[in-house]
Amino acid sequence: MRIVLLVFLLVISSAVLGIGLEPSEFSLIQSSDDGWFNPEFSGWAGFSLMSGGGRTLGSGTYVGTMLFSLHPNVTASFDLGYSRLYDFHGFSSGRVLGAVDLQWKASDNFLIQLHCSGSLPDSSLTGF
Repeated sequence: MRIVLLVFLLVISSAVLGIGLEPSEFSLIQSSDDGWFNPEFSGWAGFSLMSGGGRTLGSGTYVGTMLFSLHPNVTASFDLGYSRLYDFHGFSSGRVLGAVDLQWKASDNFLIQLHCSGSLPDSSLTGF
């Protein structure tokens, strides 16, 4: 397993150097006038309501995103959110949402993206 990892890192590092990405250009601090840590923030929210057959269900979701420009061709983003399903007859269920995304646009026609996302029931965080 270590040999596979070593070969993988060697191939990736040689590809990065071959494309012309210089490690000195990677930074979490974007070039701004004040020089402070400057990620981009965005978010979205959605709500839906469905009624029929004597039941009414509502759901709401919010996801916030923090985007970093690590290099002119490399971006990283983190998502954190919450989704809730509510039955107006007493049932309720929630989930904590999360994702990590890394994108490298090597050229106009070539993009490598690593994405990992998932959710946890909110009961696993509160212990109830």
